[in-house]
Amino acid sequence: MSAAVFLGIVCHPPQGDLTVGVGAGSQDLLITLIGTYFLGQKRPIPSGFLVRLLQEFDVTTVGARNGISRLAGRGLLELHKPGRNTYYHLSAEAHTHHAERLSEIVNFGELGAAWDGTWTVALFSVPEKHRAQRHLVRSRLAGLRFAMLYDGVWVRPGALHREVGDALQNLDLQKVTVFSGAVVDGRVAGSDPVNAYPMDSIRDKYERFIDSLWPLRADIHAGRVGSAEALRQRAQVMHEWRFFPDHDPLLPAELLPQDWPLRDARKAFIEIYDGLSELADHRFRSLLSDFSPELAREVRSLTSGELLAMHLPAKGLGPLTGRT
Repeated sequence: MSAAVFLGIVCHPPQGDLTVGVGAGSQDLLITLIGTYFLGQKRPIPSGFLVRLLQEFDVTTVGARNGISRLAGRGLLELHKPGRNTYYHLSAEAHTHHAERLSEIVNFGELGAAWDGTWTVALFSVPEKHRAQRHLVRSRLAGLRFAMLYDGVWVRPGALHREVGDALQNLDLQKVTVFSGAVVDGRVAGSDPVNAYPMDSIRDKYERFIDSLWPLRADIHAGRVGSAEALRQRAQVMHEWRFFPDHDPLLPAELLPQDWPLRDARKAFIEIYDGLSELADHRFRSLLSDFSPELAREVRSLTSGELLAMHLPAKGLGPLTGRT
């Protein structure tokens, strides 16, 4: 690909607020809990247990059954009904999904990728009458953690021309060009592509996340958290932490201020994820033992250190919300 030099491009940050801290729905809770406790598990999971588990989070029986049905409809659970009992298996797709997602959540922020100082630039033009196609192009570029400098010009640090080509090749675009190895001429005011990303908003979300966890961290250190609360709090914090792999563009360290709060936010998350693991596991197994004592003896969550050592595959590009 050709090299290019940015001159005085005016950057327009994306519009719209980013939200974090919203309570998890039944599907989100199931994805989090199943991925945490049944990773690699082949035994059937009693349907009644999944309903009872969601009741721990104040989900109604009807809401729980609807959430389970929707996950099955998405191919993440497979129905198994020997006789009058109903069970669910994790599909092959689900095992892959949960491994990728759990790795993305727990390992996020641990390791930073090297950067060669260049940018990839995607330029495209889509007529107004093809708005649906334009939206699809933007969605795919955003999924690769690109940001819009201005209409039709999207950028991302590093060399990703192959990934961009794979994402756009089937869209029948008449006007599209991808540059790799682009460098920024810092002498021109307003030319920094970092300004295309909503970094102030993301910083604010990190800081709010950190501040919100201080009371829980204090309770953990003081031994004031019971097993039922541990299961609920740990799952909720995992759900809230999911926001950041989906929205932080993971810019190279060279482009971030020294006080960027990701490290402190990850420290708070891991302190809760690992600090509540034993209590949360106890509650989870206690609930499961009423439906399947054998399965209850086998399941447990993995610590952050164990997950990191397993080198689970994670999709490093794009949001992993399970709603592709």
